[in-house]
Amino acid sequence: MSNFSDFIGSGGGSASFPTIFLHKSQTWVPPQDGNIMIHVIGAGGSGSCSNSASYLQSGAAGGYCKKNSLAVTTSGSFTVVTGAGGAQTIGSFSAGVAGGTTTVAGTGLSATLTATGGAGGALSSGTYTTGGTASNGDINNAGGRGGWKRGGGAVGLTGAGNDGVIVDFLGTGGNCDILGDFYSSSLGQLSGSAGGTGTYVYTYGIGGDYAAGPLAGAAGIYKESLNAASGNASIGGGGGWGYYNGVGYVTSGRGGEGCVVIQYIP
Repeated sequence: MSNFSDFIGSGGGSASFPTIFLHKSQTWVPPQDGNIMIHVIGAGGSGSCSNSASYLQSGAAGGYCKKNSLAVTTSGSFTVVTGAGGAQTIGSFSAGVAGGTTTVAGTGLSATLTATGGAGGALSSGTYTTGGTASNGDINNAGGRGGWKRGGGAVGLTGAGNDGVIVDFLGTGGNCDILGDFYSSSLGQLSGSAGGTGTYVYTYGIGGDYAAGPLAGAAGIYKESLNAASGNASIGGGGGWGYYNGVGYVTSGRGGEGCVVIQYIP
Protein backbone atom coordinates (compact mmCIF):
# COMPACT_ATOMS: atom_id res chain seq x y z
CA MET A 1 0.00 0.00 0.00
CA SER A 2 1.37 3.43 -0.93
CA ASN A 3 1.19 6.79 0.76
CA PHE A 4 2.02 10.28 -0.48
CA SER A 5 5.75 9.82 0.25
CA ASP A 6 5.80 7.10 -2.41
CA PHE A 7 4.58 9.43 -5.16
CA ILE A 8 7.99 10.32 -6.57
CA GLY A 9 7.43 13.62 -8.37
CA SER A 10 5.62 16.86 -7.76
CA GLY A 11 1.88 17.15 -7.32
CA GLY A 12 -0.36 19.51 -9.22
CA GLY A 13 -4.01 20.46 -9.04
CA SER A 14 -5.71 21.68 -5.88
CA ALA A 15 -6.59 20.27 -2.46
CA SER A 16 -9.96 19.13 -3.82
CA PHE A 17 -8.67 17.89 -7.19
CA PRO A 18 -5.06 16.75 -6.74
CA THR A 19 -2.79 15.37 -9.46
CA ILE A 20 -0.57 12.46 -8.48
CA PHE A 21 2.54 11.32 -10.38
CA LEU A 22 3.57 7.69 -9.91
CA HIS A 23 7.10 6.88 -11.07
CA LYS A 24 7.47 3.60 -9.17
CA SER A 25 5.64 0.29 -9.33
CA GLN A 26 3.33 0.06 -6.32
CA THR A 27 -0.14 -0.57 -4.97
CA TRP A 28 -1.97 2.74 -5.04
CA VAL A 29 -4.97 3.46 -2.80
CA PRO A 30 -7.09 6.54 -3.57
CA PRO A 31 -6.56 9.16 -0.84
CA GLN A 32 -10.13 10.46 -1.26
CA ASP A 33 -13.39 9.55 -2.95
CA GLY A 34 -14.13 11.13 -6.31
CA ASN A 35 -13.67 10.78 -10.05
CA ILE A 36 -10.23 10.31 -11.56
CA MET A 37 -8.61 10.38 -14.98
CA ILE A 38 -5.74 7.94 -15.47
CA HIS A 39 -2.84 8.56 -17.86
CA VAL A 40 -0.56 5.57 -18.56
CA ILE A 41 2.78 6.23 -20.30
CA GLY A 42 5.06 3.50 -21.61
CA ALA A 43 8.84 3.86 -21.38
CA GLY A 44 11.01 5.03 -24.28
CA GLY A 45 13.77 3.07 -25.96
CA SER A 46 17.42 4.09 -25.87
CA GLY A 47 19.47 5.02 -28.92
CA SER A 48 22.23 3.04 -30.56
CA CYS A 49 25.88 4.09 -30.61
CA SER A 50 28.44 3.43 -33.29
CA ASN A 51 31.59 4.67 -34.98
CA SER A 52 29.84 4.32 -38.32
CA ALA A 53 27.24 6.78 -39.55
CA SER A 54 25.41 3.87 -41.16
CA TYR A 55 24.30 2.51 -37.80
CA LEU A 56 22.77 5.40 -35.90
CA GLN A 57 19.19 5.20 -34.67
CA SER A 58 17.41 6.99 -31.87
CA GLY A 59 14.84 5.25 -29.68
CA ALA A 60 11.08 5.40 -30.04
CA ALA A 61 8.60 6.71 -27.47
CA GLY A 62 6.28 4.64 -25.33
CA GLY A 63 2.57 4.35 -25.98
CA TYR A 64 -0.07 6.46 -24.23
CA CYS A 65 -3.29 5.07 -22.71
CA LYS A 66 -5.96 7.24 -21.04
CA LYS A 67 -9.02 6.37 -19.00
CA ASN A 68 -11.27 9.41 -19.21
CA SER A 69 -13.18 8.96 -15.96
CA LEU A 70 -13.44 6.41 -13.17
CA ALA A 71 -15.29 6.72 -9.86
CA VAL A 72 -13.06 5.70 -6.93
CA THR A 73 -13.33 5.40 -3.17
CA THR A 74 -10.75 5.00 -0.45
CA SER A 75 -11.69 1.32 -0.18
CA GLY A 76 -10.42 0.61 -3.70
CA SER A 77 -6.87 -0.18 -4.79
CA PHE A 78 -4.81 -0.29 -7.97
CA THR A 79 -1.73 -2.23 -9.03
CA VAL A 80 0.64 0.09 -10.88
CA VAL A 81 3.63 -1.19 -12.86
CA THR A 82 5.92 1.42 -14.42
CA GLY A 83 8.21 0.42 -17.28
CA ALA A 84 11.93 1.10 -17.14
CA GLY A 85 13.45 3.35 -19.77
CA GLY A 86 15.76 1.66 -22.25
CA ALA A 87 19.28 1.59 -20.80
CA GLN A 88 22.20 3.52 -22.26
CA THR A 89 24.65 1.58 -24.38
CA ILE A 90 28.34 2.15 -24.93
CA GLY A 91 30.78 0.90 -27.51
CA SER A 92 31.64 1.06 -31.17
CA PHE A 93 28.68 -1.02 -32.33
CA SER A 94 25.85 -1.26 -29.79
CA ALA A 95 22.11 -1.40 -30.40
CA GLY A 96 19.67 0.44 -28.16
CA VAL A 97 17.38 -1.19 -25.60
CA ALA A 98 13.57 -1.20 -25.70
CA GLY A 99 11.55 0.55 -23.02
CA GLY A 100 9.33 -1.35 -20.60
CA THR A 101 5.55 -1.63 -20.40
CA THR A 102 3.45 0.43 -17.95
CA THR A 103 0.14 -0.94 -16.66
CA VAL A 104 -2.68 -0.09 -14.27
CA ALA A 105 -5.22 -2.62 -12.99
CA GLY A 106 -7.67 -2.39 -10.13
CA THR A 107 -11.06 -1.62 -8.69
CA GLY A 108 -13.62 -0.60 -11.30
CA LEU A 109 -11.40 -1.26 -14.34
CA SER A 110 -12.76 -3.99 -16.62
CA ALA A 111 -9.37 -4.50 -18.28
CA THR A 112 -5.77 -3.56 -17.56
CA LEU A 113 -4.74 -0.18 -18.94
CA THR A 114 -1.56 -0.86 -20.91
CA ALA A 115 1.09 1.26 -22.63
CA THR A 116 4.01 -0.67 -24.07
CA GLY A 117 7.55 0.61 -24.43
CA GLY A 118 9.17 2.03 -27.54
CA ALA A 119 11.83 0.13 -29.48
CA GLY A 120 15.51 0.82 -29.03
CA GLY A 121 17.68 2.09 -31.85
CA ALA A 122 18.78 -0.68 -34.19
CA LEU A 123 22.12 -1.10 -35.95
CA SER A 124 20.76 -0.22 -39.37
CA SER A 125 20.20 2.78 -41.60
CA GLY A 126 17.27 4.24 -43.46
CA THR A 127 14.55 2.91 -41.17
CA TYR A 128 12.37 4.00 -38.26
CA THR A 129 12.23 2.52 -34.78
CA THR A 130 8.75 1.44 -33.73
CA GLY A 131 6.79 3.36 -31.10
CA GLY A 132 5.00 1.68 -28.23
CA THR A 133 1.32 0.84 -28.40
CA ALA A 134 -1.61 1.17 -25.97
CA SER A 135 -4.77 -0.77 -25.18
CA ASN A 136 -7.95 -0.85 -23.06
CA GLY A 137 -8.18 2.89 -22.53
CA ASP A 138 -10.70 5.37 -23.87
CA ILE A 139 -7.73 6.80 -25.80
CA ASN A 140 -4.88 4.59 -27.03
CA ASN A 141 -2.06 6.30 -28.93
CA ALA A 142 1.12 4.91 -30.45
CA GLY A 143 4.43 6.47 -29.45
CA GLY A 144 6.40 8.58 -31.91
CA ARG A 145 9.16 6.89 -33.88
CA GLY A 146 12.88 7.45 -33.77
CA GLY A 147 15.14 6.34 -36.57
CA TRP A 148 18.29 6.70 -38.60
CA LYS A 149 19.95 10.06 -37.92
CA ARG A 150 16.69 11.27 -36.37
CA GLY A 151 16.01 12.39 -32.85
CA GLY A 152 13.95 10.24 -30.49
CA GLY A 153 10.19 9.89 -30.74
CA ALA A 154 7.72 11.73 -28.47
CA VAL A 155 4.66 10.59 -26.54
CA GLY A 156 1.39 11.54 -28.28
CA LEU A 157 -1.48 12.91 -26.20
CA THR A 158 -3.91 13.83 -29.00
CA GLY A 159 -2.89 11.19 -31.54
CA ALA A 160 0.18 9.20 -32.55
CA GLY A 161 3.32 10.77 -31.10
CA ASN A 162 5.58 13.01 -33.15
CA ASP A 163 8.52 11.29 -34.81
CA GLY A 164 12.08 12.51 -34.44
CA VAL A 165 13.31 14.45 -37.47
CA ILE A 166 16.54 14.88 -39.40
CA VAL A 167 18.09 18.35 -39.28
CA ASP A 168 21.33 18.34 -41.26
CA PHE A 169 23.17 15.33 -39.85
CA LEU A 170 22.29 15.57 -36.18
CA GLY A 171 18.54 15.29 -35.92
CA THR A 172 16.01 16.73 -33.47
CA GLY A 173 13.78 14.91 -31.02
CA GLY A 174 10.02 14.92 -31.49
CA ASN A 175 7.98 17.49 -29.55
CA CYS A 176 5.11 16.49 -27.32
CA ASP A 177 1.95 17.55 -29.17
CA ILE A 178 0.74 19.63 -26.18
CA LEU A 179 3.52 21.84 -24.82
CA GLY A 180 3.63 22.97 -21.22
CA ASP A 181 4.88 22.12 -17.75
CA PHE A 182 4.25 18.42 -17.17
CA TYR A 183 4.29 18.73 -13.39
CA SER A 184 1.76 21.56 -13.42
CA SER A 185 -0.78 19.41 -15.27
CA SER A 186 -4.16 19.17 -13.53
CA LEU A 187 -7.93 18.69 -13.93
CA GLY A 188 -7.71 16.28 -16.84
CA GLN A 189 -5.06 18.20 -18.79
CA LEU A 190 -1.56 16.88 -19.51
CA SER A 191 1.34 18.51 -21.34
CA GLY A 192 4.99 17.87 -22.14
CA SER A 193 8.20 19.32 -23.51
CA ALA A 194 9.89 20.20 -26.78
CA GLY A 195 12.41 17.73 -28.18
CA GLY A 196 16.16 17.94 -27.79
CA THR A 197 18.40 19.33 -30.54
CA GLY A 198 21.42 17.62 -32.06
CA THR A 199 24.87 18.37 -30.71
CA TYR A 200 28.36 18.35 -32.19
CA VAL A 201 31.29 17.94 -29.80
CA TYR A 202 34.89 18.61 -30.83
CA THR A 203 37.60 18.84 -28.17
CA TYR A 204 36.05 21.40 -25.77
CA GLY A 205 33.24 22.74 -27.94
CA ILE A 206 29.70 21.69 -27.07
CA GLY A 207 26.54 23.10 -28.58
CA GLY A 208 22.83 22.34 -28.50
CA ASP A 209 20.43 21.09 -25.88
CA TYR A 210 20.23 17.41 -26.67
CA ALA A 211 18.44 16.06 -23.58
CA ALA A 212 14.64 16.19 -23.43
CA GLY A 213 12.02 16.87 -20.80
CA PRO A 214 8.85 14.83 -20.13
CA LEU A 215 7.07 13.21 -23.09
CA ALA A 216 9.60 14.47 -25.68
CA GLY A 217 12.37 12.82 -27.71
CA ALA A 218 16.07 13.42 -27.08
CA ALA A 219 18.68 14.06 -29.78
CA GLY A 220 21.92 12.52 -30.95
CA ILE A 221 25.49 13.60 -30.41
CA TYR A 222 28.36 13.65 -32.92
CA LYS A 223 31.63 13.45 -31.01
CA GLU A 224 35.30 13.83 -31.81
CA SER A 225 38.24 13.69 -29.39
CA LEU A 226 36.21 13.63 -26.18
CA ASN A 227 34.30 11.10 -24.15
CA ALA A 228 30.67 12.14 -24.32
CA ALA A 229 27.11 11.01 -23.65
CA SER A 230 24.14 11.46 -25.95
CA GLY A 231 20.80 13.02 -25.09
CA ASN A 232 18.72 11.29 -22.42
CA ALA A 233 14.93 11.35 -22.49
CA SER A 234 12.91 12.02 -19.37
CA ILE A 235 9.43 10.42 -19.24
CA GLY A 236 8.27 8.27 -22.13
CA GLY A 237 10.46 9.73 -24.89
CA GLY A 238 13.07 8.03 -27.05
CA GLY A 239 16.79 8.46 -26.32
CA GLY A 240 19.31 9.89 -28.80
CA TRP A 241 21.94 8.01 -30.75
CA GLY A 242 25.68 8.50 -30.29
CA TYR A 243 28.33 8.71 -33.01
CA TYR A 244 32.04 9.06 -32.42
CA ASN A 245 34.85 9.65 -34.83
CA GLY A 246 38.14 9.64 -32.99
CA VAL A 247 39.57 8.55 -29.66
CA GLY A 248 37.57 7.90 -26.49
CA TYR A 249 33.99 6.74 -26.51
CA VAL A 250 30.39 7.89 -26.67
CA THR A 251 27.35 6.65 -24.78
CA SER A 252 23.88 6.53 -26.28
CA GLY A 253 20.96 8.34 -24.66
CA ARG A 254 18.65 6.41 -22.34
CA GLY A 255 14.93 6.14 -22.93
CA GLY A 256 12.46 7.99 -20.71
CA GLU A 257 10.91 6.05 -17.84
CA GLY A 258 7.30 4.98 -17.75
CA CYS A 259 4.87 6.92 -15.57
CA VAL A 260 1.26 6.93 -14.39
CA VAL A 261 -0.52 10.23 -13.79
CA ILE A 262 -3.75 10.21 -11.79
CA GLN A 263 -5.84 13.38 -11.82
CA TYR A 264 -8.92 14.01 -9.73
CA ILE A 265 -11.52 15.70 -11.92
CA PRO A 266 -14.93 17.33 -11.27
